[in-house]
Amino acid sequence: MPGTPAFLTNAFSSYTAGFFPNATGVNHEDLADIVTILDSFQTPLFSSSPKIRAKDVVHSWTVDSLVALSGGTSASSYGTTEAADFSGDVLTGPSRIMNMCQIFSRHVGVSDRERAANPAGIRDMYEHQVMKEFKNIARFCEARIWQTGSGATANTSASGNSAVANFPKMAGISGLGCTTAGTACGQVTTADIVSLSQTLFNNGAEPDSIWFAPGSKSQFVNQTISAGSGNVRNIAATDQRLVANVDVFETPFNQLYSIITDRFIPMGAASGSAGYYIGDRSMAKIAFFRPPQHKPMGKGGDHTRGIVLMDCTLQLDHPSSWALMSGVTA
Repeated sequence: MPGTPAFLTNAFSSYTAGFFPNATGVNHEDLADIVTILDSFQTPLFSSSPKIRAKDVVHSWTVDSLVALSGGTSASSYGTTEAADFSGDVLTGPSRIMNMCQIFSRHVGVSDRERAANPAGIRDMYEHQVMKEFKNIARFCEARIWQTGSGATANTSASGNSAVANFPKMAGISGLGCTTAGTACGQVTTADIVSLSQTLFNNGAEPDSIWFAPGSKSQFVNQTISAGSGNVRNIAATDQRLVANVDVFETPFNQLYSIITDRFIPMGAASGSAGYYIGDRSMAKIAFFRPPQHKPMGKGGDHTRGIVLMDCTLQLDHPSSWALMSGVTA
């Protein structure tokens, strides 16, 4: 093999000239004109839900019901005798459901000197920060919708001057009283899904989707592809493609579910954690009291400032149209 050539005596090299971050370097640094954000800003429910208008900070709607049917032999009592006289039946009226509009906001301040600079991949640092905060407040709302536990309900009043308590919080799906069930084994099973689907069917709901936390989606796929179920398959030998996923699930009650994974559904080691929801997407609406907006602030110095905010709540047309399976652990 040839030997390593000797270094030319007194040759002026890149090391002689120096380079960034050497303070004495004269060679230009190489900084790509691009900025990458890897954090997820997909908000499937917030983005896909129907958007409506809230006209006050307390948003309310009503639900009603029909006469419950007992079935069986007692169904004979539903008939009426011939020439029956008028007899007033017991009637029921609608009930009112309320939710609070919650403010999601981020405050942005950037020095005017930085705005005049030339950062890599960014035309204007203030506009870049505003763009990020619109994504952040959407993420905050998505996480609030899926929150479970005692903190999932709405609060309507402040307690003292506490900075934490002194703002209204909207209730999420579980806080509005959706159908709930628990699993003793802590794992996602198709039997639990079918049982919860039957409850929704009996409620009269028409669910169209299952919403999994990432960990519970993995459990669901692992169960459905195990034991030689045939759901792991090659698609076209020439493609050399292996599919180990489930995107659609049909129950014995003719409910056809889209399988959706949402990073913001809580899941953990605690038995009280969530795991997955089943529901009707058309029933979950985002009601905006103030839509997403950027509010520029007046100049108060050598900087630019503004507020990115939205003021909204969740309207679940009927709580029984959604169901939560809790106790699923990663």
